[in-house]
Amino acid sequence: MYRLLVIMMCALLTAGCSSLKNSDFLNRTGDALGKIGQRGSVADLDQEIELLFDQPYIDPLTEYLQQYADDPARTTLLGQVRQERESRCAIIARRYNADEITKTGLALYRRGYSFSCSQDVTAYQARLQAMQQAQTPALQPASELKNDEREESSVQLAELKPKTVNTATLSVGDAQAQKTVASARAAASPQLNDCYLLTRIRNFSGALRACRGPAEEGVAGAQASMAQIERALGNHESAYGWARKAAPESAQAANLLGEMYAQGLGVAQDKNAAVKWFRTAAGLGHAGAANALDNLVSATAGANVI
Repeated sequence: MYRLLVIMMCALLTAGCSSLKNSDFLNRTGDALGKIGQRGSVADLDQEIELLFDQPYIDPLTEYLQQYADDPARTTLLGQVRQERESRCAIIARRYNADEITKTGLALYRRGYSFSCSQDVTAYQARLQAMQQAQTPALQPASELKNDEREESSVQLAELKPKTVNTATLSVGDAQAQKTVASARAAASPQLNDCYLLTRIRNFSGALRACRGPAEEGVAGAQASMAQIERALGNHESAYGWARKAAPESAQAANLLGEMYAQGLGVAQDKNAAVKWFRTAAGLGHAGAANALDNLVSATAGANVI
């Protein structure tokens, strides 16, 4: 009897221990399952971004930015995703702009990347339109012209042919006229359109190549772009040189000169010179020059600034 009681007590204790173990296992399992769907830890979010970056497409990055735009816990991660998207869009932009700019290219670009790289697609479209506008209409065949029209056409063709000019015999007015003609020809070139476009989208390496030729030919807009590019690259002396060439005609260059004189970048600091160029820029229609001038005058109140 005593032995039977001992056996029964051991059995009860064994069953009790087993129940406790099963209960503890179920509790821990329930805790783990309950965490599914809850906000992940920092490590989980980092892994989430790592997986997002491992896939090669751009649209999932945009979708992530839209989905979590208002999530304060992902503020830093959103910045990383946005930077990654811009980097991938830039790679695609270089690929498309390296080939011939065509309507077909625009259609493919728009179809594949309008959702995530809309600004680059718009820039490509603007470049295509600028190139189309720069193309001169073909002359009507001479065989289809009347006698007087044929004579006028011959004159036009003669004017289009390059002429050899002895610059030593030119008067000042003639030399200026020749410079104006050269500037007009350069202004109509696709290269100049590329210069403005690449400068606007901050593709400075490409913009330098596109802008240098027209700038050296005396096109003020290209010179102003060269000044802007060199300023952005930290080459202040070169930026100052290009801005001085363009400033009499370019509001952008005049305003840049005002900033450089005010801050002493590429030239000795000179508040009076800064005021002069801000006024010139405002007179040429620069939108921010008047405010810059007011701020400079207010900051130097009491000083000998004219």
